[in-house]
Amino acid sequence: MLARWTMPLARTAFRQKRFASTPKEVFTNIEDESDPKRASLFEYSWGSWLKDDAAEKEKRRTQFSIKGLNTVLSSILKPFEGSVLVQPSNNVNVIKSNLDVLKEGFSQIKQISSIHEGKHHRIYKLQLDNQESNLVLRIPYSLESPLYTERKIKSEAATMDFLTTKLELDVPRVLAYSGVADNVLGCPFMLLEHKDGDLLMKSWNPLIPGAINEEKSKEELMKVISPIAEFNSKVQTPTFNSFGSLYFKQDGFSHITEEPYEGESNEELKGRWVIGPTVEKAYYRNKVVPSEIIDQHVGPWKKEEPLKMVSDLANLELENLKQKGQEQAVAVYGKFAAVSDKLFDLKSKSIPNLEELLVPRLNVPDLDPMNVIVGEKKWFVDFEGSSIKPTLLTQYPRFVQYSGPKIFDLENDVENYSELDELSKQQYQYMFYRTRNQFYWELGLNEGNKKLLGIISPAVKLIKGAYLSALDLKATEDYLYVENGLVELSTMWPHYERSAIVLGKNPIEFTEKELESHETSYQEYQVLLSSMPFAATGGWIPQDMFIRLIEQKILVQKGSDYEIDREKILQ
Repeated sequence: MLARWTMPLARTAFRQKRFASTPKEVFTNIEDESDPKRASLFEYSWGSWLKDDAAEKEKRRTQFSIKGLNTVLSSILKPFEGSVLVQPSNNVNVIKSNLDVLKEGFSQIKQISSIHEGKHHRIYKLQLDNQESNLVLRIPYSLESPLYTERKIKSEAATMDFLTTKLELDVPRVLAYSGVADNVLGCPFMLLEHKDGDLLMKSWNPLIPGAINEEKSKEELMKVISPIAEFNSKVQTPTFNSFGSLYFKQDGFSHITEEPYEGESNEELKGRWVIGPTVEKAYYRNKVVPSEIIDQHVGPWKKEEPLKMVSDLANLELENLKQKGQEQAVAVYGKFAAVSDKLFDLKSKSIPNLEELLVPRLNVPDLDPMNVIVGEKKWFVDFEGSSIKPTLLTQYPRFVQYSGPKIFDLENDVENYSELDELSKQQYQYMFYRTRNQFYWELGLNEGNKKLLGIISPAVKLIKGAYLSALDLKATEDYLYVENGLVELSTMWPHYERSAIVLGKNPIEFTEKELESHETSYQEYQVLLSSMPFAATGGWIPQDMFIRLIEQKILVQKGSDYEIDREKILQ
């Protein structure tokens, strides 16, 4: 979908292309902030929800002041004093070393195009007068608390600056940003370089036929996996002095005196960044506790205490669940808190190169072919939620994640595979493809840094299973995934204790009654999810599909919500 504004002098032309409509152009005065004709530029239109559609779309409305945006861009060209950051207007930070992104001669925005409506933010492309290059305006949806929104934008700007300035990686440079709505645009935002090209996702075919190490399919898959694995290896090369997330020291963190890493010889980079509170989403998502409580559990943490972030996450969510009155989940998180600081014996010799796996390294959670632009180079975008943590506690990128049964060879690993019906074969093929793709990711890890290969250990994956589930906690009943990880860990604990992988005796126990209750609840939850249409997307449906389902009368409106007509599907 394309929303396009053309700005001749004081007038703005808006052109919007929707799924089933003809592109149209509307003119508006740039000074008229209340002009209703420009509303479609801000409205969410990528999809609809079965429940609470209007409320969900309102959260994703990204209205901003075009006049204010033009003011920010104009003011950037003025001379400023400052070392790292300069403030051309209230609560707007400009990275001084990136001022050359905007050239002399700019006077106004020529065109604004809405080019992407993502899960977390909306992307606008800006064409400016007297400029060879375009800019990107990125605005987050109103899905998070103001505290988290401010921190994640501040940290992402600093992280991207570190990647471009210190590591010289192919990442767009950030020109300006604000983590709060109290600015001339009227919303948090980030302004950065625009890079032309196609998404690497266009080349990703995860279900391509082919056995493991079959030449043609491996080559196709590794075209996508290899550049992401190589980038990840470069990101994880530097080591840090503590755990948390990166920020500019000048951005409200002057009280932090510790250098983020050792050995900086470039005087311009000394004192540029600091390590502050983590911006991993799990520490802020769906929290009802006061910000003062959150701040007690988000670091930064000493590098000598790599499991403290796990304990803090467990205890923070435990307090949050108590506030919500979710007693069953409270019991589970009580067990999680009890085991959190004993998940690994930090002196273990059973995990290869454990010392390297515990070192603070930068972790980027959204490494994905959707976030790689292939042009003259491969440009990596979207560093929201990046944090500094032990590699031991990281998880694979979502596009290669798989925790189900491993199938490396269909004929040898699946009994009587050739005699199965077609539907059963397809199910096993899907498991094989997921296994194969994850295997290729691990192959990429091995090529990038063999010292970090210990994270592929099945024992390591199982031990941190409950923690990884806690990181992904979204819905109320998702605590069952955490409990399932704890049950698996409790079962294997004696073996891991004998192998000196975990620390000491098992601190958690499950009674027979608790195990039976968990198994029943877990299975019922899986059945519920499988029976709920679009459960994996939270009831969200792409807009073209949504319109088609309504036209086919498969989607039926019930009040302000929509339901699936199951009988219609079966006809």
